[in-house]
Amino acid sequence: MEIKRGAIVLAVHADLGKPRPAVVVQIDELNATSSHILVCPLTSDITDKIARRPVIQPSPGTGLREPSQIMVDRMLALRSDRIRVVLGYLDAATTDQLDRALLVVLGLAR
Repeated sequence: MEIKRGAIVLAVHADLGKPRPAVVVQIDELNATSSHILVCPLTSDITDKIARRPVIQPSPGTGLREPSQIMVDRMLALRSDRIRVVLGYLDAATTDQLDRALLVVLGLAR
């Protein structure tokens, strides 16, 4: 399975409890060679209390069934064997929102 940045995947991790969707955030060059993949988990429990969580709308392209927020504040490094399947991909507008949110959360925004 080829995993690319912006892919919405089904991931398994003890901190997440049950398998849940996540977005791949690391560059494609690392995805092919690294034993771990950086992802941001998704939640369908949408809140305005935490700033900088982009919302993804359900569509055939995303593979999601309900609106979900990208939890950029809960980024994880998962072993690549913890990625079960690619559900879909972010669109360009949501990818831009994610990039801006990651800059803020990582303290790279100036």
